[in-house]
Amino acid sequence: MPQELRTDLNGLRVRLPGTPPIYLIDLGKRRHIPNPQIYDRLFTTWDGVIDDIDIDEIQLGDPIPETAMLFACSDSPKVFLLDGIAPKQVKRHVFDPATMQRYKFRWPQPWSSPLNSIGWPDGPPIKNP
Repeated sequence: MPQELRTDLNGLRVRLPGTPPIYLIDLGKRRHIPNPQIYDRLFTTWDGVIDDIDIDEIQLGDPIPETAMLFACSDSPKVFLLDGIAPKQVKRHVFDPATMQRYKFRWPQPWSSPLNSIGWPDGPPIKNP
């Protein structure tokens, strides 16, 4: 069966029943969350991970990188996900509080740096489906 992009599932955390790997559905693809430290850095809870026997039907994307983190700057209410691997890291705007809730993202403490001092280019925004 061909793998599909499932943007309608964006923000959900899924796994194959009885297996440890957990994936985040992002941009319609399942992205492996490589370890509990990254998971705890990004997400507020382990509750709500969906056991799904059909996850192999969702297209596999790049894993969440070890350097992934959520951040905000002192002069902006926006929250971003630092995504990708250097030198191709990007900041992805988490669109609104409802998106933070759907993804179960952890609210970051603002950095003292202003947004215009952050050198990462913009990546695709993170929005609710």
